[in-house]
Amino acid sequence: MVKMVVSSFYNTLINEEEAIPTSTMLEIERLRLKGIQLTVCTNRLYQDVLDYNKDFPFIDYIVSLNGSYVWDVGKKKCIFKNKIPKTSVKRIITAFTDNNIIYYNYNSVVANNQNIETQDLYKIEIELKNIQEQEKIKKINVNSSVFIDKGRIILEITSPKSNMFIGVNQILVKKGLKKEELIVIGCNESDESLIQNIPESYIVKNSCELLKKYPNKILDNHNTKGVENILKEL
Repeated sequence: MVKMVVSSFYNTLINEEEAIPTSTMLEIERLRLKGIQLTVCTNRLYQDVLDYNKDFPFIDYIVSLNGSYVWDVGKKKCIFKNKIPKTSVKRIITAFTDNNIIYYNYNSVVANNQNIETQDLYKIEIELKNIQEQEKIKKINVNSSVFIDKGRIILEITSPKSNMFIGVNQILVKKGLKKEELIVIGCNESDESLIQNIPESYIVKNSCELLKKYPNKILDNHNTKGVENILKEL
């Protein structure tokens, strides 16, 4: 029996206008009345997702920053966090000194670059000049993935002990759930660890190229409608 739905948020639950279709919201509400909870995953900050939860609460947990920070929405508290080791941060800065770098703590973009090596960071994004530059990260003990955004090549970096599955697993342990009691719907590069580890997992049709190597998991319908059809089956 399914007890929780885990879904990627951007490009999955929300559409091109960054809105959740009303029909999808009705399906989510129907499932929550049946006791099925919803966890959303995002490579962004958890507050970005909470903004969608204000007027019509529908989210139980948020796995943010590629799995390095997990927020319990109902209890308004963090249940898991995993910082990038400061030694790794120093090596990253040295290796990518000529690149544009964005640093994140748990709830904001860190602006003070002068003391960046002393700050608690949960995610780093680096704009690469070419795809070959990602080879530099292989010598540093971190988790990383690359995605293309409007022609820009972005390298995402988190702790070596962080990914989406590790983050979701913290919720499983907390609630005493088994992997077999989840349904996962993914879309982005950072969702691969979920697709690999959760038996009943799906990928929206317009997902990233990395996930399309799992053709048996691709939904027939375009993003939000594909998610909605999965929810209707529950």
